[in-house]
Amino acid sequence: MHDRISVKTGFMMRSMRVLGVAALFLGALTLYAENETPVPTVLVGDVTLKVERQNSEQERLDVGLAVFDPGIPIDRSSHSKLGIFPEIRKAESKFMPVLLRQALVASNAWGVVRVLPDAQMTTELLVTGVIKHSDGSRLELNITAVDATGLVWFDRLYRDQTNSSDYPAAEDRDPYDDMYRQIANDLLNYREGLTERQLQAIRQTAFLRYAASLSEDAFGGYLQKNEQGIYSVVRLPAQGDPMTRRVEGLREQEHLFVDTVDEQYVDLFDEMLVTYSLWREYSRDQALYLDDYEARAQTKERAGRRGTFAAMEQTYNTYKQVKIQEQDLDEMATGFNNEVAPTVMEASGRVFRLNGSLDAQYQEWRDILREIFALETGLPSSN
Repeated sequence: MHDRISVKTGFMMRSMRVLGVAALFLGALTLYAENETPVPTVLVGDVTLKVERQNSEQERLDVGLAVFDPGIPIDRSSHSKLGIFPEIRKAESKFMPVLLRQALVASNAWGVVRVLPDAQMTTELLVTGVIKHSDGSRLELNITAVDATGLVWFDRLYRDQTNSSDYPAAEDRDPYDDMYRQIANDLLNYREGLTERQLQAIRQTAFLRYAASLSEDAFGGYLQKNEQGIYSVVRLPAQGDPMTRRVEGLREQEHLFVDTVDEQYVDLFDEMLVTYSLWREYSRDQALYLDDYEARAQTKERAGRRGTFAAMEQTYNTYKQVKIQEQDLDEMATGFNNEVAPTVMEASGRVFRLNGSLDAQYQEWRDILREIFALETGLPSSN
């Protein structure tokens, strides 16, 4: 009898150590890096997407959604504490803008909405984001929207919690769809407060800033920037100006590149979607159990039993499933981040093959377009 008690006690102690590891793993999921500068926080609930039935072309701004900052600290030793798995987080930073784009397109309120490999202020409206926390239980995104004139529309921290009805996630929706709808609604609400003249100034400034990025000598004088960093149009190019037509052509070439590589984000993520969804669901279950475990630990049960053997066994099994899904997802995310196909582009009768990461390809293509502009006009290109 004494031997059986000793064996059972030893097993229970090992189970508690496993629970301790689980608590360390999932407890980390409740931590996140705080903003250095506090920004307004939006607590997201049930959100209905605001859809425009009628609007004019003058009201439709083009939107660029830069790949999000994954929010990964440089100090690798802090990743486990913060519940951050770098490859998974980097994959999320590329796909979350795609989900936001879907909401913006569905709102029928914007022009062309593109996911950009990096932040380019030559777009009419640029939306950037930083992932502050991401798992199956909670998502926190710091979203900033700024138009081409340099005017910041808003800078907010969005926070959303999932519930049991969000899982299992269907193929055509994400557990955090309400957050993307909320961001889309906030962008539209701000845009509706702008006058037609302000919208026109944004479009003109975006074009001239792009032109100046090709040649500061040719187009820098069309804009001025005040002490607050706000751009204003001083004058416009003459109608039918040949250099303006060249800029328009090169700008379309840049947009074509973005549209081409954008498909890779969606295709690669589709391959990991099932595993990603399972990982988030398991991590949520584990986090919920640990929240309940900690709550009970603060009560009178602290001096007595902290849970049945069956409950601990269930927790351990869930923890194992989290780790299995995490390992599979980490491998797939590594492929998502690294398996970028070369892109073949054509401009001015020449074919170019771009290699490397999407960031590198994008920068190389912009450099090529600047060189083409300089060769065609005889003007020095902007660095």
